[in-house]
Amino acid sequence: MSIKSLFITIYIILISIWITNCAQIATGTAVKMVTVNQEDRSIGEFVDDAIIKTVIKNAYFDQNEILFFDIDVEVSQARVLLTGTVENIDLKIEATRIAWGVNGVQTVINEIQVSNSDNILNYADDLVISTKVKGKLILNENINSLNYSVETVNKLVYIIGIASNQDERDLVVDTAKEVFGVQEVIDYITIKNDEI
Repeated sequence: MSIKSLFITIYIILISIWITNCAQIATGTAVKMVTVNQEDRSIGEFVDDAIIKTVIKNAYFDQNEILFFDIDVEVSQARVLLTGTVENIDLKIEATRIAWGVNGVQTVINEIQVSNSDNILNYADDLVISTKVKGKLILNENINSLNYSVETVNKLVYIIGIASNQDERDLVVDTAKEVFGVQEVIDYITIKNDEI
């Protein structure tokens, strides 16, 4: 098992432990329905986004396992955000091409970084930053944290999602900026009922 795979496994375990300690505990389909009902996406949009993400990740695995393991995919309202690091520009282009080829995708936002060094310490720092940002969003009662996905690459925090209004959008960005270690916050947050 590679070090990166080990960190991913540890991260999944920590998130699982954290989820089991939340006040609202449920299982199976009930969790999904509660989550969807609290989001500003419709159930149809939620399902479509989940399908798009799954199809992209499966295509990455089929085409090139490096893309599968090194690129994170987040989808909100058929807008695809790609983050991560790859060794060369060809992989970045290939990742974008594959994402655009998936049925239902309206926009591909390519924030993939090209880097020859995959520093495990940077990866660990990014994981900590993402976890802290997500935690602060969850704890803020003025933010519907379920509407946002957060990814961090080399201390750059990327946020995609839907805000109820401009004030919530600003609050999400400002909250992320407060986390120690964050160099910059790049957001792809739309306002509910705005045109995409």
